[in-house]
Amino acid sequence: MKVSKQQKLNGVFLGVFILSTLVLGACGVSKGTDQIGELESSDIINGKTMGKSNENSRSIVAIVADKNEGQSLCTGTIVSPEVILTAAHCVDGAPRSLHIVFGVNVRKTKEKDIREADKFTQHPSWKRHIQSGEGDLALIHFKGILPEGYSPLKLASESLSLKIGQKVLMAGFGVTDGENESGSGILRQTSSVILEQRNPTEFVTDGQKSSVCFGDSGGPAFVKVGKVYVQWGVASSVLNKSCDDASIHTAIMKYDSWIKLTINKMQH
Repeated sequence: MKVSKQQKLNGVFLGVFILSTLVLGACGVSKGTDQIGELESSDIINGKTMGKSNENSRSIVAIVADKNEGQSLCTGTIVSPEVILTAAHCVDGAPRSLHIVFGVNVRKTKEKDIREADKFTQHPSWKRHIQSGEGDLALIHFKGILPEGYSPLKLASESLSLKIGQKVLMAGFGVTDGENESGSGILRQTSSVILEQRNPTEFVTDGQKSSVCFGDSGGPAFVKVGKVYVQWGVASSVLNKSCDDASIHTAIMKYDSWIKLTINKMQH
């Protein structure tokens, strides 16, 4: 499969170039073969690889979208036995097909652990031409059942309150080098802190030491509540192509009702 470059300038959508924010989603375009093993996209910058034994890795997936300009790579999380949560910009442009890859290394994932999506829904407020990035969320329904060992993760409740300076954990299949858009396809994680609340539904995290980057779009941001990691954010964009400044995450707490209602509709 090929991989498309996408970006969001202002922040850069880690998936597609639009306005002034680099999109974190589908990054790294490859116009070669139709083999998943030939993907070239992006990873967590200065992160650590996540093995199958990691408590969160069995709830995080890679998403490969087949589009007119090539194929794009994004990250997502399992939120029900049939549904994946990711960024809205990852499914922009009416992809011809979407495949969900259940594995910590995209190139080494076996065919039995890949599922084809049959439908997706973007949040109704998502509009790529608006710089605020409001509603950068999508839900994808796939055919078949979860591979053995995989399960939905816990989403933050509406009552969760985030604080400036609070430590967060982020994960994704994105590039390890933003400028050269290389090193993607392997699940990695890193930690950062919240710098500010950009608007009611977006938070900014520090990226000077480590950050999400292209290909990490749609990936989770966690906080620990008690002894359990809960997902509060979805990676949306970064502030520069080097991915060494700051990143923007959509806070899912404000979208709790939409997420639950949409999952329910998709499963029936």
